[in-house]
Amino acid sequence: MTPSPRQRLLAGLIDAALMGVWSVLAGGLVWLGSALGVPPGLGLLGYNLLGLLLVVLPGTIALTALEAGVYEATPGKLRVGLRVRVAANGARIGYLRSLARNLLKFGLPWTLGQLAILALVTVPTPDAAAGVLIAVAVPASYLVSMFVGRGRTPYDWLTGTMVIATAPGRRVADPGPDDVGEPDDRG
Repeated sequence: MTPSPRQRLLAGLIDAALMGVWSVLAGGLVWLGSALGVPPGLGLLGYNLLGLLLVVLPGTIALTALEAGVYEATPGKLRVGLRVRVAANGARIGYLRSLARNLLKFGLPWTLGQLAILALVTVPTPDAAAGVLIAVAVPASYLVSMFVGRGRTPYDWLTGTMVIATAPGRRVADPGPDDVGEPDDRG
């Protein structure tokens, strides 16, 4: 069953809130370390790279493991009853496909946003403003795509995945049509 844009948005907001909590915790650790002089004088670029290392990398790995794991969903998707599957045959997605999906879904927009803010703060030029527009356009295109056609986002098209609706709160997803006795897309 095709999920509604409302379901996907709600799932995304739940996951974003959890990622926000993680970001605040990571930022607090960086701030505490900075106040104590550890690490010394990273500068703006250093803190940007540290943010990518402490937020984007663990976030991408966590989303990848959750979507390719036994639950086939992030906490937000579990709450509203969504799962991620291979679009061609409905099979479970493997870790490599999930990694590509989450790099495009989470890693790319977050990294573009951080770089755009860094550029705007350090060198406020029209080029930096264009970077901000691009950083906003990527997640905006994801949002708009949920309301157009079959509701598949660009990262779903590029990775050959789809989001399906299931019963909310169910912990382990039912096997897909190709899961019984067949190898899955793990890899």
